[in-house]
Amino acid sequence: MRNKVTRFHLGAGFLAALLVFTAGTAAGWAYPQVFAPLLWPSLENLLAAAEKTMDLNPQAEYLALSAFIFLKNLSVAALLVVFGHVVFALPAVFILAVNGVLVGFLARHLVEAGLPPAAFVAGIAPHGVIELPAIFLAAGLALAIAALRLKKRATPGVIERLGFLLRVVTPLLVAAAIVEVYITPQVISRFAP
Repeated sequence: MRNKVTRFHLGAGFLAALLVFTAGTAAGWAYPQVFAPLLWPSLENLLAAAEKTMDLNPQAEYLALSAFIFLKNLSVAALLVVFGHVVFALPAVFILAVNGVLVGFLARHLVEAGLPPAAFVAGIAPHGVIELPAIFLAAGLALAIAALRLKKRATPGVIERLGFLLRVVTPLLVAAAIVEVYITPQVISRFAP
């Protein structure tokens, strides 16, 4: 894949992914009333799935929750790596924008409900510093492939892209899921009254 997608292409794709996510976050913060009808049903489904995971045997709940988070994030990354580049990378842009909007929307909602902004950041930062770059790498690859296709240049095949997913993105997502379940709650607890 190195001779098809260079570090420059991947870096440019990473930065583009970061910008799309950031724009989505700003939109979610600025216009929560617009996004509330679209996001609340998805958030409720996600919370219900997490609650079912937490109802498991207490000794297995952390492992199950880590697996749930990892598989959710891996499915997003796999979609980005395999299909994110099609139709001028619209799937990648959509996934990044929606996830950014979700973060901005939640931040605004929780801060307005009285959560200190530092507590919100503490709830995202420990695992987010690993998880978000992993997603940006997957999306960055999709954006780089879309750009190379527009230039009619060679791009990596599905097997090469899946190799990138397994070698680069997956270990980061495993680490992020573990941090999210075992470390993030301890960081958040420092902000509890």
